[in-house]
Amino acid sequence: MEQREIDFDKINDYAEAFRGADVHFCCLGTTRGKAGVEGFRRVDFDYVVGVARLAKQEGCKHFHLVSSQGTNENSFFLYPQVKDQAEAALTKMSFERLSIYRPAVLMVDRVESRPLENLLRTILSYTVQRIAPEWVTTPIDVLARAMCFNSFTKDRVGVEILDNHAIFRLSEQQSSSQNEQSKATNEL
Repeated sequence: MEQREIDFDKINDYAEAFRGADVHFCCLGTTRGKAGVEGFRRVDFDYVVGVARLAKQEGCKHFHLVSSQGTNENSFFLYPQVKDQAEAALTKMSFERLSIYRPAVLMVDRVESRPLENLLRTILSYTVQRIAPEWVTTPIDVLARAMCFNSFTKDRVGVEILDNHAIFRLSEQQSSSQNEQSKATNEL
């Protein structure tokens, strides 16, 4: 795996960085409150679609997209509309395999201040997350494990949409297989 810094406004200048990679992960996103309507659309649609288009052009076979729970092109709210539009645009690109992850509220400590999200996260972490974590939250380590494990699952093609429950199941599957490997290694 290689991490590179790029200017998304000049994405086509980075074609060489995308060349030859079979798998790409796209976890781009912002909020309307942070970026404004135009900035939100630029990041969550234009940048996402631009990255996917370049990845496809340079030979990507499996593209992973972190989207959101509740995407809906007919929503009254901008966030689910744009997320749905990005998913639709990537689907039309006909990747050999497209994995779309629709997590619930991401449980992550952020540097920037998001008061409403912080309040919601605090409430959720002390209530519902303790009882039924799969219903309304997604810890970022769970999402990352699911995405990594899914990238090594070779028997799937086409578009797959993974809701929050599927993300948790995939992450747990990975954790279980790691535990089994550790036991086998320890027994040797």
